Amino acid sequence: MAYDKGILGFANLWVDGDLTTKKEKDMNTLNENSVIIGVDVHKYSHTAVAMNAWGEERGTLTFSNNNLETYTRWLEELGLKENIIVGLEDVNSYGIHLVENLRKKNYHIRYVPAILTERERKVSTKRHKSDAVDAKRVGKVILTKYEDTLPAKESIADERELKTARSLDLLLMERRDLTRSKTILKNQLHCLIHQRYTESYREHCPRSFSKKAIRWFLLDLKEDKSILATSIVRRLERLLFVEDQIYAISKEVTVIGETSKEAQALTGIHGCGMVTACAIVAEVITVKRFKNKHHFSMYAGIAPTPHSSGRKHKMHTNPFGNRQLNRAIHTVALSQIAIKGDPTGKEYYQRKLKEGKTKLWALRCLKHQIAKVVFQKLKYA
Repeated sequence: MAYDKGILGFANLWVDGDLTTKKEKDMNTLNENSVIIGVDVHKYSHTAVAMNAWGEERGTLTFSNNNLETYTRWLEELGLKENIIVGLEDVNSYGIHLVENLRKKNYHIRYVPAILTERERKVSTKRHKSDAVDAKRVGKVILTKYEDTLPAKESIADERELKTARSLDLLLMERRDLTRSKTILKNQLHCLIHQRYTESYREHCPRSFSKKAIRWFLLDLKEDKSILATSIVRRLERLLFVEDQIYAISKEVTVIGETSKEAQALTGIHGCGMVTACAIVAEVITVKRFKNKHHFSMYAGIAPTPHSSGRKHKMHTNPFGNRQLNRAIHTVALSQIAIKGDPTGKEYYQRKLKEGKTKLWALRCLKHQIAKVVFQKLKYA
């Protein structure tokens, strides 16, 4: 059986004339002594299945967040810590206590994309579905597609990086929800205001939802007790409340971003404001997870995927990857090709158009270049 050493592995170093083995927390790889633990995470219980390097099952354990010590003792019985690799799907909030416990004890954790375990189930001759079977499939993905998995951020990020990323992630998640609510309210108000005023309201309020326009509507509808008018008033008041919350969260994000050297470095990129920079930091957590800029671009779903056969060589859009990170870099790219954008970015975009590429594909090329710059900024921050 062949083992992929990749960029992860054990580094032999001469120290004071003696050959020593240095093991970083992010320097695990597969070898004949490896023990792979696949974990299926749920709200009330987790199931773990242990396998050796040949995929032979070595044990199964069901546990919960209330008895994590039982799990870690079980891991200790399976072998040396440096040989153990724990694989999990994206744990969200259900496995956060498990991951934190493993991080404190310096276990190596790798995240397995859910699509890989789903493919493993589809190609299986037995499409059984249970927690133990799902956990085993997670482990099999680690064995067969090790290079397609990433070391978990908790395994290699330091405490400062984790704390900053978690704070930003919570705030930006809330901000995105509020922004969606704001868009829904505006779309509803456009229809309702048109029913009440027809298109004549544009004469009084060219910008329908500015602070001044909202005050005008509230004052004009103050004496109108019809259902339509009261419905408009309630939505306008809710819109003001949502905008105030978005503003407050944006300020809080900015304060955290100003203390992050990574976010500060990213704001040096044209079109990358503090909120966008913080969105990138929240998704990347630590750039040490990526071996090079191409790996980073692929993770963001920006680098195109090859589809070739014989003499046909085509590149297709990558629909996978981290879509939030992709969206943040997309925002930077749109800003660079705007009227008052970045001259270098616009020149590159126009050059791709002259080469015969579509506008969308030219924008993807620009995003690929921006992703490389983002990687460099984060690497040397």
